[in-house]
Amino acid sequence: MTSWKHGAPRVAFISGGGSGIGLCLVKSLIREGANLAIFDLRMAPSVTTELQSNAGPGQKVAFYAADVTDPIALEAAMDKATSDMGPPDLAINSAGMMRNGEFTSLPYETFEQVVRVNLLGSRNFAAGALKHMHSGGHLVLIASLAGLAGSYTQSAYAASKFGVVGLAEVLRVEQKLKGIDVSVVCPGEISTPLLDYERAHGSRVTETVNGLAGVLPVDEAVAGILKGIRKREYMITPGFRAKMTRFLARKATKLMHWIVDQTVAKALAKEKRQG
Repeated sequence: MTSWKHGAPRVAFISGGGSGIGLCLVKSLIREGANLAIFDLRMAPSVTTELQSNAGPGQKVAFYAADVTDPIALEAAMDKATSDMGPPDLAINSAGMMRNGEFTSLPYETFEQVVRVNLLGSRNFAAGALKHMHSGGHLVLIASLAGLAGSYTQSAYAASKFGVVGLAEVLRVEQKLKGIDVSVVCPGEISTPLLDYERAHGSRVTETVNGLAGVLPVDEAVAGILKGIRKREYMITPGFRAKMTRFLARKATKLMHWIVDQTVAKALAKEKRQG
C-alpha cells in the first residue's frame, strides 16, 4: 500500500458519503484511523451505525445532513463538524449526479440541476472546507473523464465536470501559496448506483462510447483514487484504459475525436438495425 506523503489524515470531510464512491472512501479512511465527517442529503441510520461500529476507540464518525447546492446550510454543517472534530486535513467532494439526453431534448431545468449539484456543489464544498483547512491540508474534487472529453448525450454532465476541472486548476495554484494541495479525480465509469441509474435510463450509444475507457468495480476504483490521494497527485485517474483515454483527450485531441465519432456512428447504425 502506498504510504501517505504527509501522514494519514486525522480528520476527513467527505460529501456524498452515504453511497457509491463516497461511502467506499469513508470505509477505507475509517480503516486508516481518520475521524470522519460525512455530508449528504440523507443517510440510512443502519449505514451510520455500521460505520461507527467499525471505528476504533476514540475514533469519531458522524453524519451531517446537508445539501451541497445550499452554500449557507453546507457551510453551517462544516462549521459544526469542525467544532466537533477539528479542522479537516483531507476534504473530498464526492457528491454528484448525472442526467443525460441529447442537448436539444434536454430541459433547461435538468441541465441547471446537474450544473448546480456537480459544479456549484464543488464550489460550495471547497469554500466550506478551505475556510477551516490549515497548511498541509488536502482538498480533493471528484470530476470525471467527462470533464476532459465530451461524450454522446452528456452535455450537462460534461459541462459541469469540465467546470470542476477548471475550478481545481485555479484552486491548485491559489492554495499552493497557502501550503494546501488540491487534487481532481477524473475516472471513467465506476459501478455505483449513479451508473446503475444511467444504464436504466440512458442511451446505449453513450454506454458504448464510455465503454472505451472501461468500467471499474467501485472497490478497485477507490483503491486507485486513494493511491493518488496518498501521493498527492494533482490529476488522479484509476484504471489503465481510463488513463489512456485521459492521455488521448489531453494530448491527442484530433485522434480522440475521430475515435469517438467512429464509435458513435457504429453504435447508432447498430441501434438502427436492431430497430
